[in-house]
Amino acid sequence: MKTITTQKVNCRDCHRCMRSCPLKAIGIENGQARLIEEKCVLCGRCVVECPQGAKQVDSQLALVTDAIAAGRFVALSLAPSFIASFPEFTPRQLCSRLAALGFSLIEETAVGAEEVSRHYGRLLAGAGRPVISACCPVVVNVITKYYPDLVDNLAPVASPMLVHAKLLKHRHGDDIFTVFAGPCIAKLAESRQDGSAVDAAITFRQLREWLAAAAPQDASAAAQSQPAPGPVRYYPIAGGILKSFTRSEATATDVIAVDGLENCLEVFAALRSGEIAPRFVEALACSGGCINGPANGCAASVPAKRLKVAQFAAAGSRRNNNPPDLDFTRRHASAPVQEHIPSESRIREVLRQTGKYSKEDEKNCGACGFNSCRDKAIAVCQGLTEIGTCVPYMRSKAESLANLIVQHSLNAIVVVDSRMIVQEFNPAAEKMLGRPQEIVKGSTFGEVFGCDAVDAAVREGRKITDRRVRIPGGKIVSQTVIPVAEHNLAIIVMTDITAQERNAREIEQMKLQTVEKATEIINKQMHVAQEIAGLLGETTAETKAALFELVGLLKGREE
Repeated sequence: MKTITTQKVNCRDCHRCMRSCPLKAIGIENGQARLIEEKCVLCGRCVVECPQGAKQVDSQLALVTDAIAAGRFVALSLAPSFIASFPEFTPRQLCSRLAALGFSLIEETAVGAEEVSRHYGRLLAGAGRPVISACCPVVVNVITKYYPDLVDNLAPVASPMLVHAKLLKHRHGDDIFTVFAGPCIAKLAESRQDGSAVDAAITFRQLREWLAAAAPQDASAAAQSQPAPGPVRYYPIAGGILKSFTRSEATATDVIAVDGLENCLEVFAALRSGEIAPRFVEALACSGGCINGPANGCAASVPAKRLKVAQFAAAGSRRNNNPPDLDFTRRHASAPVQEHIPSESRIREVLRQTGKYSKEDEKNCGACGFNSCRDKAIAVCQGLTEIGTCVPYMRSKAESLANLIVQHSLNAIVVVDSRMIVQEFNPAAEKMLGRPQEIVKGSTFGEVFGCDAVDAAVREGRKITDRRVRIPGGKIVSQTVIPVAEHNLAIIVMTDITAQERNAREIEQMKLQTVEKATEIINKQMHVAQEIAGLLGETTAETKAALFELVGLLKGREE
């Protein structure tokens, strides 16, 4: 089952997740983002950054509620950052609320972290090469996928989550149902690894939603628990792992505490090159430590969360001096990302498609999400992104299309500034005026086109549509004025309607001539009819009136 999925219906073509991913494990296909699982380290950055909520995190909550409903003994391992993620509760209040949900036992994962720190202390004392902490599953994923040559430097010890689950089953029996809750999305995947004693893992955000949806319960509900030693409660903050098992200061030269994925990558690169060789590296992928995990569910600032953890740790008990006789060893295997590097000719071909024919054309702006235009071109060749994610290219393309439309428009298009000075006009305007652009530019619109009435409309920011005017040369045009206030410009579009006006006048003249001819014929016919009627003794007054009324109606309608 995938830990992070994308809901395509919510993915709105913003590509923000790709730009924020430090390892470019997001691909773009048909304008939508897709997670590249073999490259993803589950840092959760894309989940946090997605403004539309298109990135969804797997939920194992149903497994937990089913176990509780079945009456099983369900034990909750609470990540040590809980004190910062649920500031509205005291530890006792939170445990009561959780017990009311149905948990039989609630303990801090820090109980397992104590055993991890004990192993780290021994490694620090006897290691012949730099040791990298393996508590953070994102760090482990980064090493195994992107720095496989450093896999042997990873501490061969399971994470506090896995150790604590094993301890719980050792103390209460293998048939208990163990649940981990924490701020880390990668823990969901780690909980499913072979040999894991964790039966289900949920995030603090999911736990918070569960608490909010649950009906009010008895606040006095209680569950079994075991307090964690104070020193290991520092685990979720930067430098906290080191603080739990060594007295080394942050300025010590033989140990390094690094947090934030980009900073971790920099340290690992320096280790690989031999630039540095500390005895121990505490590495946490989230900036500030686990208190800033992608699913911590709390909007408080990192300094505020760090203070809560430090205060809680200071109030903790002493170390447990009776460790169990269990094997917490974990060996890490490399799974390097395999990337096809395209040929130089293919890379240059993609660069040329975005108008980059030389190094000078490569802006390396990073708007596409890649550090350089060349990296973007390689990603296009690998099928990880599309040509259209290059912002400068798409902008120039849009501008060129707009220019193409303007240049080939049959309508005259003139751009003037607030003083009515002609700034630009297209070939159709040049043809309509019969004067070249070089002569017209810089002149006022009224001087060139003889349309002073446009000046008032531009000054007032008033739009004019279908205004008929006669311009120098005798042409009649239909004029539209579109003010563009934000740029202090106005666009004037003119359509030559001289031929239509001439045809309309000719038709009107033809109708008038027809009416005159019809009147003449009627008069003659009436004269003949009167003579005949006189001989017959009849009157033609009514007939004459009816015929002239018809002519009048026809003439009036035409006018």
